Amino acid sequence: MADGALETIKAAVKRLNSLYVPKVSVRDLSAFTRQLATMSGAGVPLYQAMNTLWDSMEESRLKVIIGKIKDKIKGGTPFSECLAEYPETFPPLMIGLIKVGEVTGLFEKTLGKYADQLEWEEDFQSKISTMMIYPLIMLFVGVSVLVFILVAILPTFVNLFSEFKQALPLPTVILMGISSFFTGYWWVILAVIIAVIIMYTRYSRTEKGREVIDTAVLYIPLFGMAMRKALLTRFSFSLSIMAGSGVPMLQALSITGETIGNAVLSKYIKAAAKSVERGSNLSQALKDVPFFPKSVIQMIQVGEETGKLEDVMSRVAAYHEKEMELITRRIVIMLEPIMILVMAAGVGFVVIAVLLPILGLSSIVK
Repeated sequence: MADGALETIKAAVKRLNSLYVPKVSVRDLSAFTRQLATMSGAGVPLYQAMNTLWDSMEESRLKVIIGKIKDKIKGGTPFSECLAEYPETFPPLMIGLIKVGEVTGLFEKTLGKYADQLEWEEDFQSKISTMMIYPLIMLFVGVSVLVFILVAILPTFVNLFSEFKQALPLPTVILMGISSFFTGYWWVILAVIIAVIIMYTRYSRTEKGREVIDTAVLYIPLFGMAMRKALLTRFSFSLSIMAGSGVPMLQALSITGETIGNAVLSKYIKAAAKSVERGSNLSQALKDVPFFPKSVIQMIQVGEETGKLEDVMSRVAAYHEKEMELITRRIVIMLEPIMILVMAAGVGFVVIAVLLPILGLSSIVK
């Protein structure tokens, strides 16, 4: 009976594990795209290249998808159509570039361009993550220490202070109240945190919620400026990639609007696409958009007039990426002393609140 129950539990766990398939990371997709571009450039047929890559992959979600795609390619389905069946894995930019490559005969070039995009995106995310690691660690440690003091250490002093026959100092009364609330109503705090997370998640998934949140983010002091620079970098680099791959401007704007990652800028880009559709060039379409600085508009105009939009947008992306890194470093430099001061103030308040009644008790004993 026990063995049968154990086997049933193991089978259920195995079934649950099989249902969980992790998402494809930018790094995995970047490696796959670069390898496929290299093999295509060497003259390896698409199905053979896909089969070789699939055979060398470790078990992952991407390998499962590639296995399905290579079978469809063998049956004659275009590569771009196969990718379009998995929009949660392959972004619209990748599908659009590959479709253009299939039509123009520049499959290797467009695939290589998108590999450049993915490698840039991976490096971009890595820089942001690296800059924010130290402040986040400090925040976590500070909050953890304060919670530990309030929950594990202070209850002992609360019991001791409650036996005093004299009035306690105000800091001690406040600290005892906070400690009692944490120990007695921790479930309320946990429930509120969970409720806020659920409400925020649901609201952020709505069209209005995304627009409100993305707008608010852009107006946070310093952080909002860094986010603007990051979005300008992503827009410029994506447009450079597509311009160099021969993607029509209207299609390029449509794809960029879908993949830019900010509802406000996406709305502006889609409006610009409508202007381009009516006959305007890109610089004219973006001239009235408040998000884009005049310097960027002028650079785009120069690129259109000289026929070097790819090079111009690549330089714009490089410039704003450096600006974003500089602002982010400033944010990190400013956050470090602020967080240290906040942690010192919190710990100092706890020390004062604990020592005041002890000093008062020692004076009474004397």
